[in-house]
Amino acid sequence: MVSHVTSYRVVKAVARKEGVSPTELSPPLFSVIDPEALDALVQEDVDSNTSQVEIEFTYLDYIVQIRNGPTVSISVQDRDTSMENPESLPEQ
Repeated sequence: MVSHVTSYRVVKAVARKEGVSPTELSPPLFSVIDPEALDALVQEDVDSNTSQVEIEFTYLDYIVQIRNGPTVSISVQDRDTSMENPESLPEQ
């Protein structure tokens, strides 16, 4: 996987929360959401006038929120954690 691709960044953020490497996550992301479709929806194109995209889904015991605007923002938080204190993975 390419490290700047949205699906990889989601896996990396969840793995960090779990304290494991991305390859150790089980089930893999593709069992929850189609990574290619996710990447296509959240393509970063600063020259584009496309509308903002917001995606939210549950992976393992985490709520994953993705916002696409001029940059891509990914937040991963425990289901029981307040949405006011998300762990965000900045654009790389």
